[in-house]
Amino acid sequence: MHLAVDQKTYSNGVVTNHRPQTKELRHFLKLSDWTNEELVELIQLGLQLKRDNFRSPVAEDKVLGLLFNNPSLRTRMSFEVAASHIGAKITSIQPGNGSWNIETNDGVVMDGNAQEHLREMVAVVTSYVDALGVRHFASLSDEEADTQDSLIHKIAEISKVPVINLESAQSHPCQSMADWMTLHEVYGDDLSHVNVVVRWAPHPKPLPRAVPNSALEAFVRSGANVTLACPEEMTPGEKTLNQLRQYSDKFQVSHSKSDGLKGANVVYAKSWHGSMIYSDPKEEERVRKGYSDWTVTESDMKLTDNGHFMHCLPVRRNVVVSDQVLDSKSAIHIQEAENRLHIQKALLMKLWNLS
Repeated sequence: MHLAVDQKTYSNGVVTNHRPQTKELRHFLKLSDWTNEELVELIQLGLQLKRDNFRSPVAEDKVLGLLFNNPSLRTRMSFEVAASHIGAKITSIQPGNGSWNIETNDGVVMDGNAQEHLREMVAVVTSYVDALGVRHFASLSDEEADTQDSLIHKIAEISKVPVINLESAQSHPCQSMADWMTLHEVYGDDLSHVNVVVRWAPHPKPLPRAVPNSALEAFVRSGANVTLACPEEMTPGEKTLNQLRQYSDKFQVSHSKSDGLKGANVVYAKSWHGSMIYSDPKEEERVRKGYSDWTVTESDMKLTDNGHFMHCLPVRRNVVVSDQVLDSKSAIHIQEAENRLHIQKALLMKLWNLS
């Protein structure tokens, strides 16, 4: 016997009831899986939810599962708070810390430290929850697995519910949606006149490319004029660059730290590893340390058109960016971080067919 259960929909500030509809399972793994229209619709809903300070138990019958293989502050808290604002329950798992160690490779003899395989874990967990968020960074040691973003896709294949990418080897779509939403909030619906510089920054250790990959895609697809400024050795692969060029002819690459700053409206700083990280990590470290003068400073920001500074956080002060820039009125990184909450609330409502 099928029991039809009323659910609630949020539209134009009004909560209404509707009957649930059967929909094809939809994941949120990378931006390229969603159309521009769908992503802009999410942003507009996020902006509306923020304006309305929306809190209503439209998802009171839902449970959000969160799987963290890596540390998190904003991602964990923003999803937990977003879920609670719409009435959903939350359960979190951190393998090896309060739960079993997980083996992620197939075909292995599990006689080591891992007690449970990913296949059983995901199958069981997704029979308990209504969506599963997963964070698993790039290894920076297995180039093929990192390039293919194999783990997050394997989890999605096994999952019985929507999987949300909380940052994988190649993508951080939730962060980039908050970035894109912030541009709309600051500059309005038409971003064709906005000049964005995504600039590489120094860091004491190699970082994955997930954040810059997704940020670049979001900014390019937003219609903005986008310049990627990075040392030559830190240039993303041709496949990534070609995909960005296919989205827009207003994307360009420069290997000068000052290129693109003149007339820029936004400077988005982020560090990422060089291409030799897999073949010669010591050489990558030597090269990376040679670009310590790429820190974003007041002098850099003075070259812009009263530009805003953005960063995904956490940020290393006076390494990535100076105190003076972060503490200035031009910095909107806190606004950007807050928008994680609102865009993720919109995403949950969309995945659960509540909007």
